[in-house]
Amino acid sequence: MFKRRKLATKKNYKYQYGKSPLLQKTLKNRTGKLSMQSPKNFHTPKRKSRLNSMSFKIPSKFKALAILLGIISAIGLTIYSLTFSTYFEIKEIQVSTEQQNTQNLSTNIVNELRIYKGKNIFWIDKVEIIEKIQSSYPEIENINVGRDFPSTIEISFTEYPLLANITNVSNESNKKFIINSIGYVVKEDVDDPNLPYIKINTDAPLNTTTALLEKEELTYILEATNYFEEKFGMKIIEIEYKVTPREIHLRTEKYFYIWLDIQKSYEQQLKKLKKALVKLDIYNDSLYYIDLRITGESGEKIIYKRR
Repeated sequence: MFKRRKLATKKNYKYQYGKSPLLQKTLKNRTGKLSMQSPKNFHTPKRKSRLNSMSFKIPSKFKALAILLGIISAIGLTIYSLTFSTYFEIKEIQVSTEQQNTQNLSTNIVNELRIYKGKNIFWIDKVEIIEKIQSSYPEIENINVGRDFPSTIEISFTEYPLLANITNVSNESNKKFIINSIGYVVKEDVDDPNLPYIKINTDAPLNTTTALLEKEELTYILEATNYFEEKFGMKIIEIEYKVTPREIHLRTEKYFYIWLDIQKSYEQQLKKLKKALVKLDIYNDSLYYIDLRITGESGEKIIYKRR
């Protein structure tokens, strides 16, 4: 009994040289004869998967075309959104500054930039806006233009510092102004006691649409004033600027004037006075003026007048 089973089991296997052993079944065909057949579906799953992968595989050129069309569509949508969509139209202009008393200036800037409302926020020219503001408001020193998406333009600025009081005495009027560090009028009909006073005598009133004093002139006047106060320990209470001869008269707290030529170094002119102190007592003598403009052969010539 045992041997028969063993023999029958061996008959169910067929060995082939060069291949792995395959289990084969003995089946009856329609004629009743025995036939050796591989087990059903032994290789079928692997073949099916290969067929499936071959039948549904998309050629690489079609994939590349699909990706390209997707990129083109995305770019087109972006361009449309940035160019034609009303979502990015400028609806508001905000102006801010850290300085005080600039509310009127901020309002004027907003009104000046209303022409940009309705334009696309991406296509505005920042440089153009800055130049437009500076040409209309020369008192502004620094301007920054920013975008607050989706529809707001932000403007921030700082003004040139206030530097001096100007009194313009002319045949027609007597006007007071406060000018900034580049000589432009910032305020009219007021003065600031914390700033130096400069008097300018002219035949006709000064043109307030331009700088009352050039920046170089203003710098010279104020530096010469500070230099005198520092070196001589005496306050200057008023400065008179002579436009035609281009000279300044510094009125001291002792009520005499120091005359300086604005076209020459104020240091060199005042050093002459320093050397003359051994003979000229400016602190106790009653003087009307001291003229330091004249240069003699020795370079030390001083002209003065007592009261």
